[in-house]
Amino acid sequence: MEEGRDYTPEEFAAMFASQEGNNRNEEVEQGEEEEEAGGSKPSGKVSYVWKYYEKVPVPNKPRHFRCVCTVCRDITKIMKSYAWSIGTGFGSMSRHLRNDHGITASGVGSQTQTQLSGFMSEQAGGDKPFFYSQKNMIDHMATFVNLEELPFTYGESVNLENFNRLALQPSYSHVNRHTLKDRTMAQYKEHKKELIAYFANFDGRVALTSDTWTSKQNNPFMCVTVHWIDNDFFLQKRIIALDIMEEKHTGYNIYLRLKKTLDKFNLTKKLFSISFDNASANTKCIDYVLQMDDLLLNGDLVHVRCCAHIINLSAQEGLAFLAPLLEPIKTCINWTRNARSMKTQWKPLCDKHGLRNKQWGTDCATRWNSTYKLIKQALRYKNVLTEFYNSHQRDEDAMIDNSMWTIAANIYAKDKGESSSSSSVTTKSARFDDQLHSILFRRTQSSSSSTSTLATKELDDYLTHGVDTNDTDFNILLWWKARSIQFPLLSKIARDVLVVPASTVASESAFSAGGRVLDDKRSRLAPPTVKMCVCKRDWDLAKIRRQGAKEFDPLEADEIVATDASSGN
Repeated sequence: MEEGRDYTPEEFAAMFASQEGNNRNEEVEQGEEEEEAGGSKPSGKVSYVWKYYEKVPVPNKPRHFRCVCTVCRDITKIMKSYAWSIGTGFGSMSRHLRNDHGITASGVGSQTQTQLSGFMSEQAGGDKPFFYSQKNMIDHMATFVNLEELPFTYGESVNLENFNRLALQPSYSHVNRHTLKDRTMAQYKEHKKELIAYFANFDGRVALTSDTWTSKQNNPFMCVTVHWIDNDFFLQKRIIALDIMEEKHTGYNIYLRLKKTLDKFNLTKKLFSISFDNASANTKCIDYVLQMDDLLLNGDLVHVRCCAHIINLSAQEGLAFLAPLLEPIKTCINWTRNARSMKTQWKPLCDKHGLRNKQWGTDCATRWNSTYKLIKQALRYKNVLTEFYNSHQRDEDAMIDNSMWTIAANIYAKDKGESSSSSSVTTKSARFDDQLHSILFRRTQSSSSSTSTLATKELDDYLTHGVDTNDTDFNILLWWKARSIQFPLLSKIARDVLVVPASTVASESAFSAGGRVLDDKRSRLAPPTVKMCVCKRDWDLAKIRRQGAKEFDPLEADEIVATDASSGN
């Protein structure tokens, strides 16, 4: 028998059966031998460990035993056993009780017994006692630390250890940062294997988003995010790659990275689309992707350009037109936020015009909607800002005039816009119908003629009846799920088509997470560790369906503080 080996009840049954009749006699002999050696009583019965271990004599080896942990046997049904012989210590057995079950000598008969039998686990339905396990605690701490984006040294905190021992669990022991990191990596590898196995059996298509990012440490990363709709018609997303990309960012190198990731996760023949921004290297990458096999409609639907990137380019053009007005306003705001002498001049001006002493939010260059909010607020203070700014300008050409405010008011006014003409809608609808027929043909081209006929009838039936979307709570995925029996083939196509993301926001959010992981205090993290932290956090959030939970936004926090300050709260 091996030290610390886990045995099943069946394996121990044979040992108990062969020794059952001799146990009592050998225990008596053991006591007599120990008394002959100088002890007045059997020393083995003195230690607290024997309350939680059952001795099994080793055949043909007198004075040698396998000691079975009864706590493990009763809770996990696994026989954890240790070798012990008369005259030796109990170090391994006591460490097991302390680390895995939180049982120590000081807790015997009072605190430990209360923990073992007095607290009923709600997770177990209230019918099983709760046992503290250091190993189990480390597993959950690894998940918690990564979800909260805390450093691995969190487990070494003396204050945390004191808090846990005094308020929660006296047997708590601090966790070394290396232990925490190793356990996080082990969990990451386990989740990764599960994801690879899942995609191997997945019968649908997936959509990818990809982008590149440079960290504060000037390390270039490439992110790949996979999107799909599962068999229960739930939208799923996982970050499957966040690798450092030291080679030149050419279209071919990006394609090689994508291909390697697709092969690793069994997705090469299940690709539906890739969402990229408008970088020329990404467009060149698509040329190589189109040479892959098993693309629908010869790859006509593969390339999806990020609409958020396109809208941002359009917005930046408009903001450039407003630069003569934006720069003076931003200058005024910086004065009121940072210069003490300017603050004393700003408040009397606000009182003069009957306005509050405005506390301005922060303008972010990469978020044009923050500029929109800034101008929207500035329009109410245009007279104050104009007087305040112009009073500190000697050059008349640099002063703000009313024409600038007129331009801003016109651009940021709400326009109703014109709807698409009916002929345009009809043309697009006809083209979409043709694409549906093509996808349907691809799905059934390897089937019999009768299957193809049924598929065509299914499509005609769908196009004839249409979809009733008058319900304000209409959910397209629930609609298809409810009609998956009526439209079995079309519902599968819907899963492929509806999953396509309109932007690369998913990858951008991964970079935001990477930036928080690689902050100034953790700048030495190796790229594989960064990948582990970002990917595992995304996978853990997906399990509890909290990937879309709103993260802390510094810009919105500034706006809340500014609003409270303006209202006097």
